[in-house]
Amino acid sequence: MTSAASTPEDPRHRLKIVAAFATIYFVWGSTFLAIRIGVRQLPPLLFGGFRFLLAGTLLAALAFVLRERFPGRAVEWRWMVLFSLLMITFSNGMGTIALQYVPSNEGALLAASSALWIAVLGALGPKGHALTVRGMLGVLLGCIGVLLIVWPRGAQPAGHLGWQALILFSNFSWAVGTILYRDSALAVGPVAFNAVMMLLGGTWLVLGGLATGELPRWEWRPGGIAAMVYLAVFGSALAYTAYSWLLKRVPADRVGTFAYVNPAVAAVLGWAVLGESLGALQLAGMLVVLLGVALVTLPSKLA
Repeated sequence: MTSAASTPEDPRHRLKIVAAFATIYFVWGSTFLAIRIGVRQLPPLLFGGFRFLLAGTLLAALAFVLRERFPGRAVEWRWMVLFSLLMITFSNGMGTIALQYVPSNEGALLAASSALWIAVLGALGPKGHALTVRGMLGVLLGCIGVLLIVWPRGAQPAGHLGWQALILFSNFSWAVGTILYRDSALAVGPVAFNAVMMLLGGTWLVLGGLATGELPRWEWRPGGIAAMVYLAVFGSALAYTAYSWLLKRVPADRVGTFAYVNPAVAAVLGWAVLGESLGALQLAGMLVVLLGVALVTLPSKLA
């Protein structure tokens, strides 16, 4: 809900929306590179878990300063556990594991499918909206594009398709969490919400890392630690807060446009920093996916 001092027509409110979109567009676009660097040096579940524990701690401190309301009732805590599983453990955690074996630019292209899932699932629930013919065409094109991206090529390592499928699953989990959050009526402050979700999600990831024997592989390597801190401060604390803030003020399918800006940012960074490249089929798939996402998310008439 916007305050009287910041109405939707207020230029300051519009500026906040633009800033929030810029954050999820460019910061999240860079996170694929940061994760790829991190999991080359650190075990994935502990890397992801400590990232979210750090981010959650920072946000919890900020929420206390802002005097935001934290979850109190049992039903609110049940919702928070569900969101932490969907939007941290299954979404980011599984994606982080897969990025050990999938190039960052390819992971970002597959992540664009989240906008398609959001569009399809967005038709459900009390705030659902019917998927138009153009939207259905966009979903179909997006699926074709994903098939082109994952199509076997050259000397592809064994199990590569399975890691690609894990990224697609993580995107579906993110989309489910997004729609549930859109429809929820939790009386929890936005910063406090993200703080609790990250602290819970980070805890599940750390427990998973300990249970799978990752601790002996942990080393305090500068590149991995720097990637973790960047992801905690910018990719988590800042970008997640911007995302949840937008979801309460802008239609979910419009917020989902981040999914076709992130791959472009990730592709440039992956090429410039890690020397990653895309094959002809992947480039074709990228264009088809982005066209499908555009059909799904962009309004018929741009204001």
